[in-house]
Amino acid sequence: MVRVCMVAYTHYPTDSRVRREAEALVERGDTVDIICLGEKGEKNPEYYNGVRMIKIEINRYRGSNPLTYLVSYLQFFFITVFKLAGLQIKNAYQVIQVHTMPDFMVFTAIFPKLRGAKVLLDVHDLMPELYQSKFGFDAKHPIIRFISWMERRSIGFANQAIAVHKPHLAALCSHGNPPEKFIILLNLPDKKIFSQSTVAQPHNNPGMQLIYHGTVAKRNGLEVAIRAISTMKPDLPEITLRIIGDGDDIERLSTLVKELELQEVVKIDKGLVPMEQLIPIIQNADVGIIPILYDDFTKFMLPVKLLEYVALGKPVIFSKTETIESYFDNSMVQFTTPGNIAELAEAIRFLYGNPHRRIELSTNSEKFNREYNWEKQKQIYFQLIDGLALGKESKLSILNASGTENK
Repeated sequence: MVRVCMVAYTHYPTDSRVRREAEALVERGDTVDIICLGEKGEKNPEYYNGVRMIKIEINRYRGSNPLTYLVSYLQFFFITVFKLAGLQIKNAYQVIQVHTMPDFMVFTAIFPKLRGAKVLLDVHDLMPELYQSKFGFDAKHPIIRFISWMERRSIGFANQAIAVHKPHLAALCSHGNPPEKFIILLNLPDKKIFSQSTVAQPHNNPGMQLIYHGTVAKRNGLEVAIRAISTMKPDLPEITLRIIGDGDDIERLSTLVKELELQEVVKIDKGLVPMEQLIPIIQNADVGIIPILYDDFTKFMLPVKLLEYVALGKPVIFSKTETIESYFDNSMVQFTTPGNIAELAEAIRFLYGNPHRRIELSTNSEKFNREYNWEKQKQIYFQLIDGLALGKESKLSILNASGTENK
């Protein structure tokens, strides 16, 4: 039995990647605590599917001010440093797994590391590219150079690190990080939860319902989707779009829906939803839509929502990027050009009028599920955790860094 403590600046019940890894460890008999965000008035600590949540009551910031982000991160950081030090004395964790963002959160594990615990940094996102995308900085901006420097220091502090796919690893290495430090662990849904065998009875939706869930930010291209729906409203009012999520663009998009008088066909539900509540909503939709824009950050995205839609057998419309094309082809997803309203509208019309194409996409995307699945990835993750618990780095590193990790 391995004793693990995770640290994540996130609301645990709504974070599928963190939950999947933590609950996989609990399922095999390990002990897992997680220090995470919490709301006032919630029970604390609280067990969730066997994982003990130790909550820090800080509001998660989702705005456009980088300094406010930093203040929120630092609040969580300093509280966690002391909280984790006390927990380490009581529980003698063998592995501390820190989930980004931000990268520097790994230094909350300094006291456990001094006492012999091994530190694993799970790098969910590329912070330099994200801040370039979000705030309009270029790669030479002092803030971006500092973030890149901090990323290298953070990965250097960890005993090992996780990248989420091959292009993601390549980008991390281009920042100056050593490839031998990483394994690749794809952000795959757990088929026990996201399974076509659990699909609800056929629904009676009139027309075709599009679904998007998760982060609502400008880079996700939802304005493009809303404007595409607007062009179809006069003659195809039975095509609808449902957006479920939270982020710094949600208020602007809600205003846009009102301005375009699309309240009857575009529904925005603000707030992140636990997986158990989300799955029936996805099952009741017809097509997943992920119309991301193209920039230095989004070109590396392999969104978990895409993999969840595919796991549930839903056809998906997706903006074409290099990363997506490294895992999917146009027989598996309906590609469109990022930011092109007319092309996206045409793709939606095409799938609406061609149900056989929707079935074809669902059938062909099953190739991805057969080759890449959580059951295989979970064994890689277990070997990584066990290797760290035994006080040695995983022998999987070189194999995974070569890009042959998930065959």
